[in-house]
Amino acid sequence: MRTIGFRSNVLFIVAAAVGLLASLGRHWYAPAATLTPEEVRIGDVNGPVESFFLRLGREFTTETGTTGWHAFSTTDTLLCVLVAFAVVSAFGSLWPGLEQPSREILRLATFGMLGIVVVKLANTPDAAGLFERRQGAWIALGVTGIMASSAATLYSAPFARRKAGPSLYDSPAAPAPPRSHVFDTPAPTGTGPVEPA
Repeated sequence: MRTIGFRSNVLFIVAAAVGLLASLGRHWYAPAATLTPEEVRIGDVNGPVESFFLRLGREFTTETGTTGWHAFSTTDTLLCVLVAFAVVSAFGSLWPGLEQPSREILRLATFGMLGIVVVKLANTPDAAGLFERRQGAWIALGVTGIMASSAATLYSAPFARRKAGPSLYDSPAAPAPPRSHVFDTPAPTGTGPVEPA
C-alpha cells in the first residue's frame, strides 16, 4: 500500500490551517432552540434520545448562530498564532538544517490547536446563552485532527541525509602497490614433459 509522501503531508497541514481559519468564520454556537408547535405534537414523548438526535441534526444543518470570531475573546487570536507557527514550521521541516526543531514546533502547535478545539467543543459558552454547537466547531475539529495526524507523520519520518562532500582533512588515498609479474606469466602449454637432447 502506498503511503502519503513527505511533501504531501506539508500540503495537508497548510490546507488544514486555512480550513481552521475559515471555520472561525462559520457558526460555532447558538442559543438553545425552542420547539415549534409543529414539533410538539400530542402523544409524542421527547425523551433524552429524541432530543439528542434533534439537537445533533440542528448542529449540522442550521445556518444560524454565532461565529467563532465573535464567540471567543482570546481563543481565536491564540488559534491564529498557532496556525502561523504550524505553517512556518511545516515549511521549515523541508530544509535539512531546520527539520528537527521545525518538526518539534509543528507537533506542539498542532496538538495545541487540537486540544483547544476539543475543549471549546466540549464546553459551550453557557454564560453567554450559547448552549448548542454548530458546523464551525465540527469543521475545526476535523481540520485540526488532519493537522495533528500529518504532524505526527512528519515527526516520525526519518531525517534527510546530507550529501557528504570531500573533507579538507582527509588525506588522499594511497596508490596501490605495484603488482609482481612473476605470477602473471602464463604456464607453458605442451603435450608432455620436455626430454633433454
